[in-house]
Amino acid sequence: MSGNEGAFGSVIFQGNDESVRCLIFSVIDGVTDLRLTVLGTRGSVPVDGKEYETYGGGTSCYLVEAGKVNLLLDAGTGIYKCPADLEGEVHLLLTHPHLDHLLGLTFCPLIVQMHRPLHIYGRTRDGMTVKDQIDRLFSVPLWPALVENYPADITFHDLPEDFCIGDVKVEMMEAVHPGGSTVFRISHGGRSVVYATDFEDVRDKGAELAAFSKDTDLLIYDGQYTESEYKTWEGYGHSTMQIGLSIMRESGAKRLLITHHDPRHKDAFLAEQDRLLQEACPDACFARPMQVFDLQE
Repeated sequence: MSGNEGAFGSVIFQGNDESVRCLIFSVIDGVTDLRLTVLGTRGSVPVDGKEYETYGGGTSCYLVEAGKVNLLLDAGTGIYKCPADLEGEVHLLLTHPHLDHLLGLTFCPLIVQMHRPLHIYGRTRDGMTVKDQIDRLFSVPLWPALVENYPADITFHDLPEDFCIGDVKVEMMEAVHPGGSTVFRISHGGRSVVYATDFEDVRDKGAELAAFSKDTDLLIYDGQYTESEYKTWEGYGHSTMQIGLSIMRESGAKRLLITHHDPRHKDAFLAEQDRLLQEACPDACFARPMQVFDLQE
């Protein structure tokens, strides 16, 4: 393990292969304002096997710890890695109800805890409120248990335009994606993270996202396709690492994390893409499960 001093403290390189780095920002004084843990990185469907161990097979989920506020971004199968001992209320922000962002909720470690306060937020899609969307998943014959049968104390919230959870500010913009998807900016203690998965740069959305992400500490961006693949899959609501890098530079974001890995892309392929990305920008990398980003005051 080696480290270098950076703007956020010590940058620690984890793992056996330092050419493809798992970066953790270590806080110098031990005080953390905003911490993000990667739980699920994969897009479209979960995958499993030795070829997916490094970059993960679980679908989209991130844990954000902001002071005393705990937030989850999406509920893909990566949510299985969520710590069961989180203190207090947990707030789950859903970008959209496609199954790869929702399916993990059925076995979320928090939802099976008696009287666990769990708040679920989402926008109305196709005339269905966020509760309607969850009820559709938790229904016979798709699933044997209704959501109200779980022991957690669940409260549903239809997303307003922007809002606060305690002293955490949540801002939103709408992405171009089939059925719609929400981009979140989470701000606390002078630091911020932007979560822009399931995003396609059409109709000037890239410029809008760059403005929305201005000077953020971490931009999480959908880079599911290579440039050649995007020519085939244009219009499916996803993007490339090259577009993510361009938006990072335009926005002044300090770091870029590429996510929503295509299920057909195995570790060897993603490692090479990761290497190329880091050659282009040392402050960018591909997401791996259990990466932690600590942002100090």
